[in-house]
Amino acid sequence: MPELPEMVIIAKQMNQTLIGKVVKDVSIFQPKCLNRPAKDYQKFLPGVQTERISSLGKWIRIDFHGGMRLLINLGMGGEIVFLKRNQNFPDKTKFALQFRDRTGFFVTLWWFGYIHLVRKDENHPMTDTLGPDPLSLTCESFIKLLENRRGEIKSFLLNQKRIRGIGNFYIQEILFRARIHPRREIGSLTQYEMKSLFKMIQTVLNESISLGSSSYELDFFGEKGQYGLNQISIGYREGGSCPICQSQIEKIRTGSTAQFICPVCQKSI
Repeated sequence: MPELPEMVIIAKQMNQTLIGKVVKDVSIFQPKCLNRPAKDYQKFLPGVQTERISSLGKWIRIDFHGGMRLLINLGMGGEIVFLKRNQNFPDKTKFALQFRDRTGFFVTLWWFGYIHLVRKDENHPMTDTLGPDPLSLTCESFIKLLENRRGEIKSFLLNQKRIRGIGNFYIQEILFRARIHPRREIGSLTQYEMKSLFKMIQTVLNESISLGSSSYELDFFGEKGQYGLNQISIGYREGGSCPICQSQIEKIRTGSTAQFICPVCQKSI
């Protein structure tokens, strides 16, 4: 599932490639991922010019001149990939935008996702309610987010309304480096642990961005990033040895997701 680093990289590449281009055609192959009738996309998008592309956690936001915007979330998996001149859409394409210069991009989705068209002055509840960007927070503001919160720390960090962009792939490394068990109650965290957690959130996400994001995902040009198993300490290594204490790595259930932990370095106090 693409998370914040993947979206940051894709948004940057789209900005470098698509700004100023004018939409010519819209192709829709999966209307279920839309927030309005397909005919609206084909009515309102042709003729508009791209102004800015940005990432919002796990979302890509494309702003057009005049205030219209396109919001894309790849759900459990998918790609947003540049379409070269005269290139055909791949079989799994759910949505494609072509520009007057005959380039464009296509979107594939594995299970579910969202491609939403939002007109000027309209609200978009799914992005309007997102929590803050973890890379824009200060340590003090992050600690305030945790104040008086109840529940387990992993569930909090995966809740996009609390803090946006972190998913189950990066949380493995974040919690291990901070030496925090995913089931720890938020109220049990010390100031030192909260500061360590904040530092590791920013460190891990920035490391991935610096390496072009995950080696399991494609960027806008169809290339894989370089953040892979060599950068992950214990995630996806069940039965292996912790690089710190040599204890056996365990796989546990945390709500609807799995988590790899070191039972010694990440004690469930």
